[in-house]
Amino acid sequence: MRGFFLVLGYLIGGGLSCGFAQPSYYANPFIEQIEHYPQEKLHVSTDKDSYIAGDTIWLRAHCADAATHRPVAASRYVYAELRDDRGSLVRRIKLLSRDSVYSGYLPTQSLERFGDYSLTAYTLYMRNQGPDYFFKKPLTIWPYQESRRTQRNTSVRKVSDFDVSFFPEGGYLIDGYDCCVAFKALGDDGGSVEITGVVKNDRDEVVDTLRTLHGGMGCLRFTPHTGERYYAECTMAGGKTERFDLPASNNLACVLRVLQTERDFTVMVQSGRPLPKGLRLLVHCRGNLCYFREWNDDLPSLIFKRDKLPGGVLQILLLDKAGNALSERLVFNRGEELATTDMQVRGTLKQRTKVTLAVTATDPDGGPAAGDFSIAVTDRAAVPAATSGSIYSTLLLSSELRGTIETPDWYFEGRDAARVAALDALLLTQGWRRYDVPAAVRGEYATPAYPLEVGQEIAGRINKGGLWNRRKKLDRYEMRMIVPRWHYSLQAPIDKEGRFALNGFDFPDSTLFVLRPAAAKGLLPEATVKVARDSFPEVGTLPRVPETDAASPYLAQARHYIEQRGQTDMRNILIDTVYVTHHKRLESTRPEHRLAARTWTAEQIKESGAGTILDFIARMPGVLVRGTTVLYRQKNVTFMLDGHIEQPLADILYSDLGSRTLQQRPNVKVSSLFTPGEQSFEAGPKRSIHYQADYDELPSFIWYPLNIVERVDLIEGGNTVLWGDVGDSRGIISVTTKRGEDLDNAVQTLSARDVGFASPLGYQTPAEFYAPAYATEKARRSMVPDYRTTLYWNSTVKLDDTGQAIVEFYTSDAPADYDISIEGITQNGKIIQLKKFGLTADSR
Repeated sequence: MRGFFLVLGYLIGGGLSCGFAQPSYYANPFIEQIEHYPQEKLHVSTDKDSYIAGDTIWLRAHCADAATHRPVAASRYVYAELRDDRGSLVRRIKLLSRDSVYSGYLPTQSLERFGDYSLTAYTLYMRNQGPDYFFKKPLTIWPYQESRRTQRNTSVRKVSDFDVSFFPEGGYLIDGYDCCVAFKALGDDGGSVEITGVVKNDRDEVVDTLRTLHGGMGCLRFTPHTGERYYAECTMAGGKTERFDLPASNNLACVLRVLQTERDFTVMVQSGRPLPKGLRLLVHCRGNLCYFREWNDDLPSLIFKRDKLPGGVLQILLLDKAGNALSERLVFNRGEELATTDMQVRGTLKQRTKVTLAVTATDPDGGPAAGDFSIAVTDRAAVPAATSGSIYSTLLLSSELRGTIETPDWYFEGRDAARVAALDALLLTQGWRRYDVPAAVRGEYATPAYPLEVGQEIAGRINKGGLWNRRKKLDRYEMRMIVPRWHYSLQAPIDKEGRFALNGFDFPDSTLFVLRPAAAKGLLPEATVKVARDSFPEVGTLPRVPETDAASPYLAQARHYIEQRGQTDMRNILIDTVYVTHHKRLESTRPEHRLAARTWTAEQIKESGAGTILDFIARMPGVLVRGTTVLYRQKNVTFMLDGHIEQPLADILYSDLGSRTLQQRPNVKVSSLFTPGEQSFEAGPKRSIHYQADYDELPSFIWYPLNIVERVDLIEGGNTVLWGDVGDSRGIISVTTKRGEDLDNAVQTLSARDVGFASPLGYQTPAEFYAPAYATEKARRSMVPDYRTTLYWNSTVKLDDTGQAIVEFYTSDAPADYDISIEGITQNGKIIQLKKFGLTADSR
């Protein structure tokens, strides 16, 4: 675990004014803690936030070290999930780190519901922090055409009840001291509600008024008096009024109070009793220690200069001499966390012309920034402005706090008093909990329960049959795995409990894995193989956002663009069910399907009554299975699986023995891994495995069960030349297996005892965003309409040594009015962010 992440420490000293660096009296408790348990943050950039059914969601996941914000790719994969408003999973993809970049796409065809969706992203290592720290953002997906049959999951919120929680600054009210109390109002649907009200004492006298500032949160101030209790009468929009009790005073508590200005903030400790000896004050930002010293009772307060502290959420803790937390306060500091990003536009912005964007990024110290960023260019007329959080608000705010933050960018759209007060109310209601800081101060370091995911793994257990030998000497056996589509094999030991784990490989999604245990003297008799299924964390969903009519003109324009594209539109449109009374003809662009002389569908294969692929092949007209060979019209047959010509099983397993054929290899007698009846062989010292001799020239997949097969095709005659020299074969028997959910469902119903089948979630095969290029006059005069809502998307634009990057794209047929969004992280952990709204020919 050590060495994956970098730790950046900030140290400042303290006196009356803490604006200069001094050594601390105490050791840094975070260095050891972060080395034991480094953490990750994620932000996902998408090309837009609003889509029409059939669009593709293009995305890039930016993974950063939680302490330094420097880019990391210690986790091999990032998982992205699309869920509807009920929390039901619609899509899940697995993004492989390629050159430390996680990028991919989510198709939106075949959706049954439209409206509110949430995009969630995480690594499996992030399960240690819990789903509160996963990345989440709201998306909207609309149907291409409205109809009475369209299922919509966006409706006007109907909140019948609400609840208000109160959070005194520092944790407690103290009699006789002016106290700040934050509050948060939530409706019975989990979303925020706006309220107004008054605070009264037990004599029903009004002591303060309250009103939410943003997201159902706000602050009130009053001075509690000894012997009095307080309550709030709160009224929700619509007229319903409820009464809520405020917390009682605790005059024995020691409480932190913070007074803030734009340049600094002052920390005080208040209590209704003399302060105990040995109190310590600790200030940190993301685990970077800023201040850690004993509290001086002679000083009434400490002043911290903001420009001497890092940007982000600062956690201030008051600790007793045993290291226990007595009070906590969070403060947001606007430090130099942004790289200076500029963009110059070159081009005329006329229809179907090239536009060049010259992007420059500079670190806060003035040097050229190193790193990369994602960029999206969208049509302003058809795409609403994004309302989800930017990379700045994600890394500095949302990823630091528990729970959901509604419209996090709102807090940073200005520095007016209302936004500053609302941000402070947010920090008073949602705490920082990435580490147990008091425990770390005491030397009690947390460790992750889930390891970093460094590759794909298939694990499970085997059991032997019989009454007395179910668990007897299972560690004598090993598990062997073959991936037929990719001609890959692997072996792994089995422990005494029958458990095994195969890892150290990467394969794309819908890959089929075949497993079977074997021993030095034959296959494991009467064995049962149970493969563990993938497990994923429960992530929930985002609270519903009230529906507005703001998207209506954008939605109408997007649909208008689709109509103008007409038959050239490449989206998938849902149509009513069509019932066909004759046999369906399979339409496919794959050559083994188009060139087939005969095809058997999954329904026809099922009706044959065969058990395995070999059983079915034996029943095909003209095919004869005789001993060690399969003949078609008295000639040999070549086998193909999912478009790949298959090798015999022995060639796959023993490709490491050299390029000689099996007949040329000394001391090698081969037989199949997947059929009973064993014979032994040895190939070199200390290497001994056993196989069936009858089928050494046949590929392994012919013993697979038929319920994983989608179709079987027979290719004969001159059509076989497309696959090169197939020897003296009369034809090719092509087997196409099921994919995706169909394959998962088929694998779950397999009942073979001594063979295990698995099709775990694999990484997503990469795809590139397509946009037409009008480099020639002929292309510009093309009659094919071009009305793209996303004109350009690039997940990875790299900055050169001077901190510059050039981006080029072509305009469409729509008038030039574009929004441009750039997001990324520099190698030094600074945030690259630039949003350009309404780019037109006049605004350049």
